[in-house]
Amino acid sequence: MNPEILVLFTVGTSASGKSTWAQDLGTRFPHLQMEILERDQLRREQHSKSRGTPFSWSDWDVAQESEIQTQWLERVRDLLSADVLILADTHIDPEQLAREAALLCEMGVREMAVQYFPAQPLVELIRKDQGRAYPVGAAVLREQIQRLQPEDAYWQALEAAAASCAKLKTEIVASGVPA
Repeated sequence: MNPEILVLFTVGTSASGKSTWAQDLGTRFPHLQMEILERDQLRREQHSKSRGTPFSWSDWDVAQESEIQTQWLERVRDLLSADVLILADTHIDPEQLAREAALLCEMGVREMAVQYFPAQPLVELIRKDQGRAYPVGAAVLREQIQRLQPEDAYWQALEAAAASCAKLKTEIVASGVPA
């Protein structure tokens, strides 16, 4: 693991530009070893492997989400040697973001940040979504806009996870148990 790795959480609706931003960042900083991890890519791979058919959101079996989470954790562990790891997912739920940040903290990650993509007009997101290979549809976009919170909520989630991790490490040290 790179002890100085920076993990960036993207936060925003589908079709807001998160993946494009992540790919562009790698191009702008070629001297950094940058890795991008997207749950949607894991879902596409899992769908292809289990069904043998092209991916579509209408065919996605949500019962496979626990397997996706397992794969995500394995991939995160494999990618912690990078300089920058971009977790390019929606991360609309601050509590879920806090849980992921706490996991990363337990793995030894010290530097985490949020790249926030503010809500865009629904009609604009629908237009962008229709041009994507795997559109999620207007109903999903509408629901994501409604659930998206102000940027501060996501930074607070990161800070809470870091504080919780620091407290746990202090308790471990105080108890004499090796970390």
